[in-house]
This record gives sequence, C-alpha cells and structure tokens, in this order.
Amino acid sequence: MLSQHPQIAIAGKFDFLVDGISPQGRFMKRDAFVRTLGLNRSFTELGLRIAPGLNFAGLANDFLDQIAAPKGATIVGATVHHDFDRLLRLWPDARFIHLVRDGRDVGLSMIPIGRAGNMWRGTVEWAAAEELWARMSAKLPVERQISIKFEDFAGNAERELQRIAAFLGVAYTPDMLRHDAPAAYIAQLSGGMGKWRGAHPADLSAAEHRCARWLLQSGYFLSGSVRPPSILRRILLGAQDRFAVAMYRRQRIGTRLWLKGIFTRIFGTEAAKIRVKRQQNEMIGRAAR
Repeated sequence: MLSQHPQIAIAGKFDFLVDGISPQGRFMKRDAFVRTLGLNRSFTELGLRIAPGLNFAGLANDFLDQIAAPKGATIVGATVHHDFDRLLRLWPDARFIHLVRDGRDVGLSMIPIGRAGNMWRGTVEWAAAEELWARMSAKLPVERQISIKFEDFAGNAERELQRIAAFLGVAYTPDMLRHDAPAAYIAQLSGGMGKWRGAHPADLSAAEHRCARWLLQSGYFLSGSVRPPSILRRILLGAQDRFAVAMYRRQRIGTRLWLKGIFTRIFGTEAAKIRVKRQQNEMIGRAAR
C-alpha cells in the first residue's frame, strides 16, 4: 500500500541484508555476501542487479537505489523481520515503522507455511522481534519511529495510512488504498484475527507463557492463567516442531531432493551443498508459480 504512493518505494523481504551484518556491526566481505545472495530466494525474487566493484555497504545502498529508480521515489524502504537494529550500522538516520500483530495469531500462522510445527514454537521469532524492538525503540528519537497495530490497520486502513504518511512527511493519497493485492492480503489476515482462541488450552498456555510480557506490552490481554510447560512437554513440543517442519519441506521439494539435502549437509563438500541448495530453491520457486 505504501508503494502505491508516488513518492514511496518499498521492497519486499530484506532480511538477507541484516544477515550480512554481525552482532558487533561488522559487514560481510563482498565475495562471501554475493555468494549468500545467490542462494537466497527473497533476494532473487526481487530481481536486483549486483553491481561490480561495490563493497557490502555500497551494494546495500545500490539495492535501495534500484528499488527507488523506476518511479523516482524520494523515500525508499524494505521489510525486515529480525535483527533490524543492525540497519543502523548502514543508515544511522533511518526511520522505522513497527507493525505488530497478536503474537498468538502469528504463532498459529507459522504452522501452515512450515515455519513452525506448533503454536509454542511459532511465537519464538515474534517474541524475539518484540524484545528487540523494545530495546531499540527506547534509544531511537520519537520522530524516527511509529508503531502500528495490525488489528487497528485491518479495522481502519485509511486512518493508519494517514498516520504513516504524516510520519514520513508526505501527503496521504487515496491511491494507497486502490490496489487489490494488498487489500486482499489484509482481508486474508483479518480472517485469522483471534484464531488463537480456538487453540488447545495446553498449547495456548505454553505459547502465552513464552511471550506474555510482549503481548501485554503491545496491549493484548492474556487468555487466563499462564503456566510454563513441563520439561517433558517442552521436549515433546520441540520434537513435534522439528518433525512437522521437516515433513513440510519434504512435501515442497520432494523426498529425493529432501534426502539429498540431508546427505550433503552431513557429508557433502561446500560446492555440493551450494548446488543442492540451488536445486531446492528452484523447486520451491516452480511450486510457488
């Protein structure tokens, strides 16, 4: 929706960029970074060109230039799900839009896409992101951050887009709402709001225990008393998660390529691992089309 604004260009998933920055803020060497890009589906789907002779920081800025260029956008950004504080090593004056959704619904949504095998595991990344945001936002100037609740956005997208436009210093335009794909996506996610209420009480209790602090801090209420899962249940939840994720991946890429990936990961050379990874990405890409 932001990309429908004539002055704004927003890329898709840009997590590959923060993956190239260490926790200490060191940038990956160009050659190593370029190799990782060749194996990253999010990067290849963006269709960005890798310019010769640029180091990590140069490539990062060039990627944003490529995103802004087609429409001559004056504001350019991207979506990052983890370690977003590392972006300040590249762009110390960056502004951040923090979009938060109920972590229990996020946890459930991770299951059908193979990112988690159960709600307990599905909340891990959400809780980590919210914890990081809490630390980071405390240090960011207030004029460089804005928080949006997904549920508020789904209820009144125009009002929230007006808030974001004002935050970015541009005039709101109704064109931001005139695009079927984002509207359909919002409607799809809205249909899943509050689905966590139908979860098994034991699964819900375990998930809420993992992220209770961040649910409360984001303005969500807990379902009831929150109890930590027992050690045995944690072991069972972990095993269930690993099995479900593995079976989902096997279904997407086929048993033969899945087994080949396991074998090369254990016994293969680095070249063999890269080759199999590319084959798996191609298979997933074909399935997505």
